[in-house]
Amino acid sequence: MSPRPDVSEERRTQIIESAIKVLARQGFASTRMDDVAAESGLSKGLLYWYFKSKEEIIIAIANLLFGAEFQKMKKLSVEGQTARACLESFLDIFLEDLQGMLKVAPVIYEFYALAFRNATVRRVMQEYLGRFVTILEPIVQHGMDNGEFTPSDARQVTIAIGSALEGTLLLWAYAPELVQPEEQLRVSMALLLKGLDTQK
Repeated sequence: MSPRPDVSEERRTQIIESAIKVLARQGFASTRMDDVAAESGLSKGLLYWYFKSKEEIIIAIANLLFGAEFQKMKKLSVEGQTARACLESFLDIFLEDLQGMLKVAPVIYEFYALAFRNATVRRVMQEYLGRFVTILEPIVQHGMDNGEFTPSDARQVTIAIGSALEGTLLLWAYAPELVQPEEQLRVSMALLLKGLDTQK
């Protein structure tokens, strides 16, 4: 008799993907665990076996949305290349996942709104920013240390890069006819790099 397959991870993914659909459709406040159970086709009891609350689901969604992207970013290295080339590679990674992110943009913006009044969501978003800074700040600092970038505060420059990325997506959310995300992100990064370049 063959061993019974482990479906735990498959079930978790099924629940998370269902929750994304419900949250995008109804928003966080109007979404109930019953709604997620119905969307996933699972019983409420089975849903609670995997997730005890909406907050736990939110954390899992954030890990799904940003986890793969961060795994790719962690492989960035200035070894054998310039800091500028490394930041351009970072942008390429971000753009690879952009279409998937745009599809779930309502959920991401729900996170932003909730961060003001929900401690769990705020912590998730703070962790996201912290991971972003941890990966990019050493690259920016390396560029300054080797004379490639104009000396400045590497942390502030890193946050400026993050602001350009997140700000572009926010503008796209309410003015999609005006903002083309990929094109605008490339322009924003080019302008930031030009401002940092000691050879300008």
